[in-house]
Amino acid sequence: MTDLRILLATPHAGYEQRVRQAFGGLLNGDLRRWDAALGAVSPDGLLRQLSDAQPDVVAIGPGLDLDTALAMAAQLEQDRPEISVLLISETEPALWERAMRAGIRDVLDPSAVDADVRAAFDRALHVAEGRRRNLVGVPDAAPSGRIITVLSPKGGSGKTTLASNLAVGLALAEPNKVAIVDLDLQFGDVSSALRMNPETSIVDAVRAPGHQDAMTLKTFLTAHPSGLWALCGPDAPAEGELVTAEQAKAVVQTLAGEFRYVVVDTCAGLTEHTLSVLEVSTDLILMCAMDVLSVRSLRKEVDALEQLGMTHQRRHFVINRADSKVGLDIKDVEATVGQPVDVAVSSSRVVPLSMNQGSPVVESEPRSQVAKQFTSLVHKFAEQPQQSGFSLLRRSGR
Repeated sequence: MTDLRILLATPHAGYEQRVRQAFGGLLNGDLRRWDAALGAVSPDGLLRQLSDAQPDVVAIGPGLDLDTALAMAAQLEQDRPEISVLLISETEPALWERAMRAGIRDVLDPSAVDADVRAAFDRALHVAEGRRRNLVGVPDAAPSGRIITVLSPKGGSGKTTLASNLAVGLALAEPNKVAIVDLDLQFGDVSSALRMNPETSIVDAVRAPGHQDAMTLKTFLTAHPSGLWALCGPDAPAEGELVTAEQAKAVVQTLAGEFRYVVVDTCAGLTEHTLSVLEVSTDLILMCAMDVLSVRSLRKEVDALEQLGMTHQRRHFVINRADSKVGLDIKDVEATVGQPVDVAVSSSRVVPLSMNQGSPVVESEPRSQVAKQFTSLVHKFAEQPQQSGFSLLRRSGR
């Protein structure tokens, strides 16, 4: 741990001694406290404090106003995503939701015993190490486009419905700047969801000479009337075995250099191909349905991502069929998964109808409640949600 550094953003000198005591004097120069010469602990002073230090972990508190602490955490999440943030504060149920929304992964009580202090800081250091490892090379690999990967631990959760609606919604806002990749290499159905009859697939793309060249790769994309471009999955499950995980990642990276948004639809769980693409993804959409098995499985998937160091991506949480009367409350789901819900999608008969017709609801039923919910997710990504006076909610048809 000598190569990892901790910054304590607290006005209390006593807490520095408390942490050093918990580690038995092993931290030495790896632990620093806020430099009082730079003024009071504040969000404005945070980046100045970090200008001459590269800490892996910033522990915020104790002795700070909660709003100040959360504002500092939110600024770090936005400007320095490689840093892991630990909040030192008395815990209470209402605090967890606010902490999660600010990008805080863990909360430590100031009165915690030595073992708990060490465990909390070790977890934070582990997360930071993974973040730094995964951020290496990402900016060069994807210089312009955002790679948005849709994940769910179980099939039938609505991944393809969400991915196709998000991709079409983005394309309606920004035509010819969005691509979708079907990474369910055995049973992918993006082409069906978009009523496409592709002549080529991702298998053809990776087998072609020079497939990492952008111009070559574009010849294997299928155009959609919305302005979306799709790299579809193979016709036969066995063909998917011809695509390696590294090839899948290379294809996605190449597309990200040409398109502003690349939406990746995946199969259930964390396959080798999915994990490879996650290494270069900028955003994850975590998805589950409103049932105990789906929620618990997503919690396990989140834990697995943490253990693998997949923590550099922005995370977005979507609940499908959120209005199901099954005895679960959204607050309970958020607490279990450890992530605030960004979009709750209602049950609606227009969704299966749209999938059967191959026309996403943001296009075929733009005035429906569920289409507006998908559109709210689109607006979380779209840099230009409206162009030339047209609205995503008005444009429909093919």
